[in-house]
Amino acid sequence: MSLLEGLKVQARVIEALMLREIHTINGDSKLGYLWVLIQTGFGIAVFWVLRSILGASSPHGMPTPFFLASGFCIFAVFSDVIMKSLTAVQANRPLLTFPQVTPFDVMVARMLVISATQYLTIFIIIGLGILFGYSLSVYSFDLLLFVVFISPLFALGLGMIFASLAVYLPVLNKLVPMGLRILFFISGVFFSVSTFGGKVASWLLFNPVLQLIELFRSGLDASYRIQGLSVTYVSGVTLCTLVLGGFLELHSRVRRLSCD
Repeated sequence: MSLLEGLKVQARVIEALMLREIHTINGDSKLGYLWVLIQTGFGIAVFWVLRSILGASSPHGMPTPFFLASGFCIFAVFSDVIMKSLTAVQANRPLLTFPQVTPFDVMVARMLVISATQYLTIFIIIGLGILFGYSLSVYSFDLLLFVVFISPLFALGLGMIFASLAVYLPVLNKLVPMGLRILFFISGVFFSVSTFGGKVASWLLFNPVLQLIELFRSGLDASYRIQGLSVTYVSGVTLCTLVLGGFLELHSRVRRLSCD
């Protein structure tokens, strides 16, 4: 089989896995995707109310709904892809008996479905915000596309790393969700890194998730300007996680598939 034919087979496998994942999310009801919108909307509403009670102003003039929606969306892509990667083999073990299907294919399919769902949600929220009178002046479509593209890949790399290590250290299946909860509060989901000054902001900017969220906001609104963001840094970290994750996934594949 040539490389091109192999890629075509893999593409068909991933497409079939995506359709299966969509059906798993929705079941026989259309409420599946609507529920994602409801959850995101509820989270935005809660933190919007909290910010209002605390008297917090719109960061850098960016409308609060768009500010919060950006944080929730990017973090949801990040956390959901990692969690779905951790459970990819267990949830699809019967399919993995076919030689054409690999754990990597399952993880990629899940990443694509999760990303499409979350991005559709944020654009619906932004559209509703504009209809309700909130103004938006997009600064850079290139920056938005960069974040939309790189965020799932970064999460996939980490997902492969954690899923592979969990084969040898099953306790990671419990530690990773705990770590994600902590990361939620330090990744700029509901605050701007510019709120902090000096050394605190510098340390926070080492967090690639925070960088992705702030980069997305910077591309979404021309008034939102943050110092210290780096496309190069985020790209480098993503490449490293993908390479390491791919290596570990191949190394642990045989043992993973043999586990009960």
